[in-house]
Amino acid sequence: GRQTPPVPQMEYEPNKGASGVMEMIEKLIHEANDLKAESQKGESEAQAAYEQTIADTNGSVEALQKEIVAKTKAKAEAHKDKLRAEADHADTLKELEGLAKYTTDLHEDCDYVMKNFEVRQGGRQAEIEALQQAKQGGGRPP
Repeated sequence: GRQTPPVPQMEYEPNKGASGVMEMIEKLIHEANDLKAESQKGESEAQAAYEQTIADTNGSVEALQKEIVAKTKAKAEAHKDKLRAEADHADTLKELEGLAKYTTDLHEDCDYVMKNFEVRQGGRQAEIEALQQAKQGGGRPP
């Protein structure tokens, strides 16, 4: 056997065109990192804006719920006041009806007294005259 002569090794030399490619790759990596950072910043800002919107909305909902509670209480109080006023009105009407009946009864009583006054006055006058005649006549009936 014969041995094959060794293949001569070439010395390694960096490719002259490779440096441009490496720079381009590094530039792309840098741009990708910038885009990633910008994207994360945008996402973070969007998340913060979303959380603020949720907080504002929750605050508004809470304020509106408090307003509903306050208005419901006010409505209930107004309803109670209305019922009290209606009851007072009904009581006043009953009292007025009672007073009207009292007035009517009193008027009838007065009419009766006035109507019979002259009759009784005449009767008394006759009685007085009879007493005077009896007194003058010595106690003898006429």
